[in-house]
Amino acid sequence: MMKWKARTETTNIGVLELDNLTFNEDCLAVCIDICNMSDGLKEEVNKEIEIEKIRFSKEWDKILAEHEEFKRWSTVWSDKPVEIDYSYLAIVLEAGKPIRYTINVGFHDVYNDRLDPVASLDVDLSEYAEELKAAIIHVLIDKFFVNKK
Repeated sequence: MMKWKARTETTNIGVLELDNLTFNEDCLAVCIDICNMSDGLKEEVNKEIEIEKIRFSKEWDKILAEHEEFKRWSTVWSDKPVEIDYSYLAIVLEAGKPIRYTINVGFHDVYNDRLDPVASLDVDLSEYAEELKAAIIHVLIDKFFVNKK
């Protein structure tokens, strides 16, 4: 049990009694920008992009069919390569479950930027769990708990 004095900027306003530290949803997601990928991984990501293009178009075709005012919108992709907007590794830590690692890639059609889905590829980085844990803890402490002068 912890007891902390609560203050406004200049005045003590009371005491808080705190119990054990818990996370509201017992879930934490950490995102790390990807700087580069091997050629083999790029091929897998490109396969997921092609799958996502089809899924995205089918989903939006259904939605657009219900709305006459949007009939002019196209869900047809050009034959040009897509433009990648961002890519990151999402690490999801959830109590009682194994750590999930997903590469997410946001992209859009070069001629129609309304076509802008996100492709996701689950990967196994479990052999790096200790290294990732140390990096995440280090960044959390440095980012949020170090006094900046």
